[in-house]
Amino acid sequence: MATVLGTSAGALQNLQIVLDAVAANIANVSTAGYKRIDAMTEGVPQLDAAQPAGRLAVAEVSLDISLGAAQGGANAISFALQDDSFFQVRDTDGGLSFTRLGAMQVDGAGNISTLSGRVLEPPVQLPSGWSAPGINHAGEITATDDAGNRQVIGQLTLVRFVNPRGLLVLGEGMYRETANTGARTTGNPGSPEFAALVPGSIEASNVDLATEFTNLIAAQRAYQASARSFSLGDEMLKTATDLSQ
Repeated sequence: MATVLGTSAGALQNLQIVLDAVAANIANVSTAGYKRIDAMTEGVPQLDAAQPAGRLAVAEVSLDISLGAAQGGANAISFALQDDSFFQVRDTDGGLSFTRLGAMQVDGAGNISTLSGRVLEPPVQLPSGWSAPGINHAGEITATDDAGNRQVIGQLTLVRFVNPRGLLVLGEGMYRETANTGARTTGNPGSPEFAALVPGSIEASNVDLATEFTNLIAAQRAYQASARSFSLGDEMLKTATDLSQ
């Protein structure tokens, strides 16, 4: 009975992780640039394991970096990525972070930055007196100079990881590199290794509500079954304890 209780309790804990992931995905179905969380069960329960813990599978959470749709209507310096790459920004703590959310602005110091104020890395600054910043398919950041001519003022650099699912989620569409991400490759949009940008757009969430509600129902049913197994195990243990008295 102790094995039944331990296994059922472990299943309830793992299924709670799955339910939390589904809830987060549903809540962010309209969040630009959001990448759904994929909660998967790793390992095969061993029915003949010596320890109860050996009979438990483990729920692991990773990123689903499949593309979201490119939504138009953004400003001229914003863009949507069209592959599995990221671009670099300098985070608020000074560290290097990675994001796919290409909603950009010019901050008070003239730096090209995300809407949350994180500056592009390498940095790009709009010269004083210049106007109308924009970005093209190749990631070239341009602006209009004092004479009315269009000039290139910087270049967006993209980054690809061997295992992007290993990125650490920071929130606000920001990620950090970990030991699990593997080596990174850098390059420019439109080069042989990287897809061209979609200027004037931002990437929508890649959450599919039909999939999430299907996952939610399946996890709820499994949670109910595990809870029932725990309850039956508890009753059996109580019966065995009463018989021994």
